[in-house]
Amino acid sequence: MVLYDDSMAPQVDLPDEAPDVTASELHVAVLHRLLGVLRFLFRDKALVLGDTFVRVNGIEQVSPDVMIVHGAEPGTRTVYRIPPEPVPDVTVEVLSTANFRGEGRRLLEQKRELFGRLGVPLHIELDPERRFLTIWRNVGGELVVDPPTDRFDGAELGGLLIECTPDDVELRLPGGRLFTDVGDEIDRADREARRADDEARRADDEARRADEEAGRAARLAEALRAAGIDPDTV
Repeated sequence: MVLYDDSMAPQVDLPDEAPDVTASELHVAVLHRLLGVLRFLFRDKALVLGDTFVRVNGIEQVSPDVMIVHGAEPGTRTVYRIPPEPVPDVTVEVLSTANFRGEGRRLLEQKRELFGRLGVPLHIELDPERRFLTIWRNVGGELVVDPPTDRFDGAELGGLLIECTPDDVELRLPGGRLFTDVGDEIDRADREARRADDEARRADDEARRADEEAGRAARLAEALRAAGIDPDTV
């Protein structure tokens, strides 16, 4: 976290980008999948950002791995400024071994402290190496941790289940299907939408044919009555 006194803020240019000193190969792989699935689940519902600076009052900033924000519009921002933009609803950190010592640990603790003060309701830390999660909830402006767990499926993640197995961190979509790639899911969603459209068209065609048949039957019955024939006897 970068912190400057109010008196210094007008003269200080905070960086818009910075390397993640805690990133590892596993960290990046898990983060890539997590960002993909959350953006897929929250499309048109909430803003999902990854590795974007959160700048508070122009004098403090941190870079959460993932944040979910309802009420913020997508754009081309490199910095997410609070204010004027709303406080994130969820922040997520994907941990590596560097988060448990030295500078990495200090940065993680500073993030927790700032997220607590900001009022972030839910903060999640996922450790893909040791295969567990810690869930932090905001109580009076401070993040309070729940006992470690190997799964989380709170509604705050749009129905996503994060499950740590002995072999992997699994991301499961609502309904239980394993998420693998956002491109595959978009293709699947498109196919399902086309199938639904086709079924709707078939249903409309069948309804139209039924209406036409009913019309023909009504006209025939009327013609028979006009000829003095009871249509029920034909």
